[in-house]
Amino acid sequence: MIENNFPFIKYGNNVFVIPTFHSRIEFAKLVQKAFFTVYPDLIAVELPATVKKEVFEGIERLPFLSLIAYADSLNPDKLNFIPIDPGDSIIHAIRIGKQQNVPIEFIDLSVKEYQPENIELPDDYSLNAIDLQTFYNEISVHFRKTLYKQKTKLRNQLDFQDLITNEEQLDARYENLEKDVFREMYMASNLLRMMPAYHRILFIVGMAHWESIKYYLEHPSLLKNVNIDLEPHKYLKIYNVKGNHARYLLRELPYHVYQWELFNQQFFKKILENIQTIEELNSLIDEFDKNTHIKQIYLSAKNEYEEEFKEYINLQKLKNLFQYTRNITLTEKRLIPNLFHLLISSKNLIDDDFAWKVMEEAIKYPFDDDSEKYETIKLDMEGGYDPNGRYIKLQRHHPSYYKKPKEVPLEKRPKEKYPGEWRDKWEGGKNRTVSYPPEDIIEENYFAYIRQKAIKNLKERRINIEEFQSSIKDGIAIKETIRDWGINKKIYVKNEQKIKGRVDTIVIIFEEDDGEIEKYPYKLTWWAEHDKESNLAFYSTNPGEYLIGPGISHVEIGGLLSIFPPIFIEQVFSAYMDYNYKDAETKAERLLKAAILYSREKYIVYIAKNPPRKHFYSLAGVKHREIIYIPLDNYSQESFKPVRHIHILAGKDKRKIAHNYIFLNK
Repeated sequence: MIENNFPFIKYGNNVFVIPTFHSRIEFAKLVQKAFFTVYPDLIAVELPATVKKEVFEGIERLPFLSLIAYADSLNPDKLNFIPIDPGDSIIHAIRIGKQQNVPIEFIDLSVKEYQPENIELPDDYSLNAIDLQTFYNEISVHFRKTLYKQKTKLRNQLDFQDLITNEEQLDARYENLEKDVFREMYMASNLLRMMPAYHRILFIVGMAHWESIKYYLEHPSLLKNVNIDLEPHKYLKIYNVKGNHARYLLRELPYHVYQWELFNQQFFKKILENIQTIEELNSLIDEFDKNTHIKQIYLSAKNEYEEEFKEYINLQKLKNLFQYTRNITLTEKRLIPNLFHLLISSKNLIDDDFAWKVMEEAIKYPFDDDSEKYETIKLDMEGGYDPNGRYIKLQRHHPSYYKKPKEVPLEKRPKEKYPGEWRDKWEGGKNRTVSYPPEDIIEENYFAYIRQKAIKNLKERRINIEEFQSSIKDGIAIKETIRDWGINKKIYVKNEQKIKGRVDTIVIIFEEDDGEIEKYPYKLTWWAEHDKESNLAFYSTNPGEYLIGPGISHVEIGGLLSIFPPIFIEQVFSAYMDYNYKDAETKAERLLKAAILYSREKYIVYIAKNPPRKHFYSLAGVKHREIIYIPLDNYSQESFKPVRHIHILAGKDKRKIAHNYIFLNK
């Protein structure tokens, strides 16, 4: 093996450096490889010694997430914080060191009011294809044009003794870049002190710092007077972070970090002792691939989506989804999609409901500490709320190497104010159920589309193609004429048979529900509230089983009847009407019988997987009606979604708030 393939950059005889991006799993993988390649007798990390005890305590809590907040004020408005992130290379190095009983040194300088810059850098997933040395060389080309050039100018201007003397005025006297130079001097000084005492030092440090630290190691005369006793912080606390707030703390998708945690639990408990060679170790660690997790997220979301909405996502659509995700990721010069890419792809290729399922999977981090030993802090993208409700601006100890995350492109549903709120609202008004008017409009538009399409299809079926004699009748039949012109040189015309009658009644049967277990037990007849909507009778899942808001329930329709313009009809499924429907063997046939009884127009549209029994064709003929059967497969599942998945509100008062919970496709 050549040196460039090592998961570290070697300095001198005994320092093995991993210049890292913070909170990125690819660098945590390098740490794991490097540790078992080098077997160091000391691990040095870019963290201040003032937080060592708390960092160790936070790591002991893993896989539960912690946030170590610190400040030099007892009542801070702003906090510096260190996330105990299982996917961070420094945290992972400390964790391995503690497991393997290797000494750990925190060698960074603690500075006040430090807010590092966000830097946009290449996707670290490329480390799966190139080695660390090559990756670092490429990044250094970028840094030399900006960061290194500025730091070089500061080296001869800054005196560490000045920092000690004016420590209390540090905030006003120095910019962040100057603070970085002091930190690099301090870390280099600590390394020089430790190098003679240890044979193999594994050093994990931010990638932007290593070049300057290496310079000071090569010019130790610049480090005179670099010695300071760090004062403890006045405010220092470990907060618990709930799993559902993981995406605000972590820089990777929480699902990636969750899988990384599972991988390492297996690795250290069962796998490590059986590894014989370095090549076998590296190969095993490389099996952890974030790209496979993207597929798992989509497939899990697909299963959840199909289970809830009964809409099948076929292989072609899934293939298009993967391809679209890849393309949109590449347009932003990334190799692995982030949450924004996943949701945009899901919205555009399928719909918002699928995107919500994808989001639920992608931000999943199921480890939660319910012991209440530590106070829980609620996080958002900018900061956090402590248990007393105070908002605290959070400033990272380490820089974020990526742009600020884009706003998630999904409308957000409010959460329950207290556990059971939605159920209480439902129980209070479930006997006064109403529909959601904006949803009614979409449904009626779709019913109108079905009526028009049915008549159009009926007309097309009644067109006779005849040889031209003396009149072109209803127009030339272009296809027949072209097809026959080369042989007989004849012209054909269309003779349309006029259709008398319209469609006012539609029956759509998604599932007949004639099995032993009743899947759609709820039966309801809804009368129109005005003359712009139809009367509706349907059977569905029970309202109240799936609540999406306070008194707002989602239901899935098994079959429905629509009559427009609306007329008075009896309750179709009431027991006192059983005599009128004694020849109907199923709920689907009961709806069709009601359509025949109440239809005022000649044609009745019946959409189902199978045509109705001949008995109903005869019954319709007696009433001078004609059933137009259309196979259910003639329509896409997506097109039926507005009428198959509807919402029932527990009282008219819920209509004022329903828009916060029901998101209709614009």
